[in-house]
Amino acid sequence: MPSQCSTMQVICQTSPPTLTDVRKDLLDLDSYVDNKLRAIDTKIQQTACYNQGHTIVTFLARLVTPTHGTIAAKATLKFEKTTENVGNGYGNKTGIFTAPVKGLYHFTASARQSRSGYLHLGLYRNDEEMAVSVGVNYNSLTIGATFTLQYGDHVLVKNIWTQSSGIVGAGQSYFSGHLVHVM
Repeated sequence: MPSQCSTMQVICQTSPPTLTDVRKDLLDLDSYVDNKLRAIDTKIQQTACYNQGHTIVTFLARLVTPTHGTIAAKATLKFEKTTENVGNGYGNKTGIFTAPVKGLYHFTASARQSRSGYLHLGLYRNDEEMAVSVGVNYNSLTIGATFTLQYGDHVLVKNIWTQSSGIVGAGQSYFSGHLVHVM
């Protein structure tokens, strides 16, 4: 019984928390919950769209600007008009697709050359050139390839030539890809 009494005396002798202490504790708890929710949201984004037991990843993005202009030497094309982006793998501000899941993917890019000369485009997995195509004198080119990606691998289209090249945007050039099979 003496231990109960001493505990009660300690509780009774402790002053109640101040309003400032309660506010601080609530702010700490709110920050903790926000961080946990952000972490959960990130995990959901990383695992792509899960629909009836099937992981779906697909995107289609079109080049809008320049309408008729050039792309700098060795520059990554930023197909800024995203029509589809299931799985949120494509970043239209960077022009880079990031694999949300490990698997076999298929990619296609098509572009039109905007002037007399050449347009050399390459399809890249990380820093590795996977496919190349050349458009000459106002003609179009198409690149297509199927290859495996690890979670977090990047795929992009870039001018592989050492000088600027003419290209048509205005929605006439595009980059697309989709997950064929989860591995």
